This record gives sequence, C-alpha cells and structure tokens, in this order.
Amino acid sequence: MDIPWRFKCLMAWHYLSKTFAKGDPKIRITKKGSGADAILFLLPADAVNAQIAAYFVKRDLEKETKTIRYLVHQSGLIYYPEQLKPSIITYNDEDLNWWGVIANPSVLERVKSVRYDAMVDLNQEFHPAMAMMILELEIPIKIGFQSDLADKLYSLIIQRADSGFFENNYHTIEQILGLS
Repeated sequence: MDIPWRFKCLMAWHYLSKTFAKGDPKIRITKKGSGADAILFLLPADAVNAQIAAYFVKRDLEKETKTIRYLVHQSGLIYYPEQLKPSIITYNDEDLNWWGVIANPSVLERVKSVRYDAMVDLNQEFHPAMAMMILELEIPIKIGFQSDLADKLYSLIIQRADSGFFENNYHTIEQILGLS
C-alpha cells in the first residue's frame, strides 16, 4: 500500500495534537445487546469493490429502526441502489483540500449531523480522504479491513478473506453491529 507523504504528515500532526486527549472509551459487545443504533458506512467508489459492498448494504434497507448513513465519492454513486440515495452523502474531488482531506463544510456538516455508534469502512484500498474522516470522527466502534494503517484507524479489524469470498467478512460485521 502506497501512503502519500501528505497523509503521513497529517497522521503525525493528528497524533501529536491528540497526545493529551482523553483515552478511548471502553466498549462492550455482548450476545444480548441490540447492536448499534446509528451506523456510518464508508463505501468504495471503484467498480469491483463497490459491487460487492452494494450487495452487502442493500440488505440494510429493511432496517428502519436504525439510522444508517453512507459516505462515498461521487464517482461511485452509480454502483449503489436508488433506495440508498437519500441516505448517501457524496463528495467529489473539488471537496478535497490540498492535503486530500474533505474540507467542504456542507459535506462535513452532513456527516457530523448524526452521533454514530459505529462506523464501517468497506474500502479494500487506501483512500486518504476516508482515512482522515475515520481519524477525525469520535465514534466508539470503528470497523475496517486489515491494512498497514488498520491499527491506527480502527477499533475492530477484520482479516481479509484469502479465498476471495467476502460474504463471511460481511456476515461478521453484521453480527457485531446487530444487523443480522
């Protein structure tokens, strides 16, 4: 995974500025729990991964008791079902600043308008804009796939499926969030 030097600088600044912040809250996941009530999914925009992610999030449409939002680059919007579009927050390249971070106030306001219990990054590839969003949001459960930066970004890390079958990974995520 190639991590841009701009992002490395941002990561260093983020951790230096957060050194004296309070510790992460402790989280308890039990079989009797009801799962997360408000979830933010970070969706991939590339054709291959978006089609897999679209299959996974399509099943969430019937869960009206939970607040579910989706964040995706505008180029990936075409891969997701119409029923999701009212809950999708999009950004484009013009919304990114020089550092590659989402800087558009309206996009940030829409993302931060809900107090999320969990965030799930369904991206299989590194995206600086999404990675900084993950760092900046104060969400107790952050789930993502194993990568070089996973330990710094997520509170729960899902190992990638060696066989190419992502269904087991998505089923694990559903169980953790109480979606299944």
